[in-house]
Amino acid sequence: SSGINAEYGGGCFAVNNIGTVYCWGQNQIPRLECPYPIPMEDLYGWDIHDFAPGRHHHVIVADKSSISMGKVTKGELGMGPNVKSSSQLDKMKTVEGIPMLKCAVGIGHTLLLADDSTTDAKAKIEGLDVNYD
Repeated sequence: SSGINAEYGGGCFAVNNIGTVYCWGQNQIPRLECPYPIPMEDLYGWDIHDFAPGRHHHVIVADKSSISMGKVTKGELGMGPNVKSSSQLDKMKTVEGIPMLKCAVGIGHTLLLADDSTTDAKAKIEGLDVNYD
């Protein structure tokens, strides 16, 4: 069976029980116009833990990577302060290797909830440069 396992964004993204992510509907940026569910092939094989779709950017927590795409102004994609947009899914290099549990997005921000239950994860979290002024 390939029934829906999780739904995100009020129904514009869904993950079935074998891990395939589908999208449909319309949003501003990145441009998605899908009148019916289509699979997001870039995410085949990823173990999706959480997905936060937003108006201008999306964030996905999967395995030991976090992935983002969209148009931003203040480094919300997690790729440093100078990356302003990405129309393709890409790993959030600034948090690579840190296990994440949940994610959320909003206007001008991304929130990631990290799993700091191991010494290695704690060390990586403490080593983050969070001063993007």
